[in-house]
Amino acid sequence: MTLCVGRPGTALDDRTLLGQALEARVHDISGRVLDTWHQRAPEAAAAADLRVKEDVVRMTEFSTLLVSNYLLHGVAQSEDQAQWLASSGKAPLRDTIALADLTKLYLYWRASMIETISAESSRLGIGDDLRDSTHAIVRGGSDGSIVRMAKQFDAERQRLERELAIERKRLAHQAQHDALTALPNRRLFFDRLTHALDLLERHRVGLALIFIDVDDFKSINDRYGHSVGDEALIAIGHRLNAVVRRTDTIARLGGDEFVVLSEQLGDPAAEAVLLAERVQLRLAEPYGAHALRLSASIGIAATETAIGTDELIRQADHAMYTAKRRGPGRIHLANPG
Repeated sequence: MTLCVGRPGTALDDRTLLGQALEARVHDISGRVLDTWHQRAPEAAAAADLRVKEDVVRMTEFSTLLVSNYLLHGVAQSEDQAQWLASSGKAPLRDTIALADLTKLYLYWRASMIETISAESSRLGIGDDLRDSTHAIVRGGSDGSIVRMAKQFDAERQRLERELAIERKRLAHQAQHDALTALPNRRLFFDRLTHALDLLERHRVGLALIFIDVDDFKSINDRYGHSVGDEALIAIGHRLNAVVRRTDTIARLGGDEFVVLSEQLGDPAAEAVLLAERVQLRLAEPYGAHALRLSASIGIAATETAIGTDELIRQADHAMYTAKRRGPGRIHLANPG
């Protein structure tokens, strides 16, 4: 408990006698606190393990000795003692005891101390002034400890809330992005495509859907291993990001299939073909230590009029397979309808 140093208003002998009496009853007081806990909160006390009860005993004995030490020597708690008491407020944060139960224990200690101080003062013939001032020390220390503990608990709650917010953000990102390339995944891509087609219907702005299938990617995994293949897929994602506009959406649909959604195009077919050609040039640059050279079969579906999501995807997918049948590194623009 936090002690407040005040000017002694009574004889030193009385202070010494009362301090010695409290020191002699330190174990009795801690035992009474535990007994009261078992009587008034039997379920919580029964559920507490031995470590919790040992912490309670240490906390109450230490707090009692602080009061005794102040009476004997006229000094408040040291910095080390203050830190120890502050750490006791973290007990509920360690999932060892509920905040409400720890608060009750402070109050049980306060009640036991006040009762003991009154009884010892009467037995020793100590005057009201010293008894009352010692009561005030106990009350002030108990109240200060409860406030400090609540602040620590609140600070820990805020820290956990910050961590939870970060974890929620991470999980939300994970749910919508590819784990390997960190590009939007199929789920996020379809959300953005649906939104883009809604805007197209309202504002009549052109868009294009570009399907990219890496040619003969299986041979890389078979020859060099999946780790090299994964590195190549990550590099492909970086290169696609380097050639598209910031407003375009790149997604990995799975395996070696990528897609680019390009919106707000004045001439969607022509602009999409130019973008596909830039993609082919970047993909053809050597990859990694093995100097791999890749190409892709690219299918394009472009529109300036309202069209259904499934139909646009069907056109782009069909165009991609048409390009693949013509040989590696080809681009094919779908004919609407």
